[in-house]
Amino acid sequence: MLCAGCGSQKPEAVSLYAGAGLRDAVEALRAEFTRQTGTDVEVDYAGSGVVLARVQRDPAADLFLPGDVWYVDRLNELTGLVEESVPVARLIPVLIVAKGNPKNIEGLTDLIRPGIKTGLGNPKACQVGRLCALMLDRAGLAWDQVVDEESLTVNELAVWVKMNAVDAAVVWDSTAATVIDSVDVLRLDPTAEEVSMVACALMKTAPQSVAARAFIQFMAGPEGQQIFEQAGFAGVEMAE
Repeated sequence: MLCAGCGSQKPEAVSLYAGAGLRDAVEALRAEFTRQTGTDVEVDYAGSGVVLARVQRDPAADLFLPGDVWYVDRLNELTGLVEESVPVARLIPVLIVAKGNPKNIEGLTDLIRPGIKTGLGNPKACQVGRLCALMLDRAGLAWDQVVDEESLTVNELAVWVKMNAVDAAVVWDSTAATVIDSVDVLRLDPTAEEVSMVACALMKTAPQSVAARAFIQFMAGPEGQQIFEQAGFAGVEMAE
């Protein structure tokens, strides 16, 4: 049994800024952590680039959990306020298309064909977009050749394909799992640099540092890793 700020009074909530693509896992993690400790975790979700901006404006922020450790490093470069960061999961990019793949899309190079409408994440707003820009560059494809619609979150991209608003989108494998009845998933064989390592950062100014550190340890521990994997995320140990 975890104990985060044990005492007779209900402890103050931990504040967490998290990437939108992590929502399903984080909701399950925070519910179990609260059940075990009595400490609530209040979460602000948005694209990783957006929560990077928000956490800098909040002097009472406890934790920062973006879609890639790149944003943690960037936050520390900008503010010097990261006390520590711990890897907790991985995000693997995949290409999703309409069920049955009616446009016969096989990979990224097909996205420039006439008649293919593609949705991608905005590289400045979310990690899946930033990563997709790297993948397109490696494939020799220009961003403007491919993209028809840009989104601020990976979750919205999945909905667009599900609703046939676009023909294809690059999302996380865990996000694809949430709409698997409505889409086909095409593997992209990403390089190591194109797989996102998700790390949670503890802020030096965290008002609830003890409970916040306990939540990080819970996410990185066996129980937290199982919850991540049940939500469709690759665990940290799989990267070793």
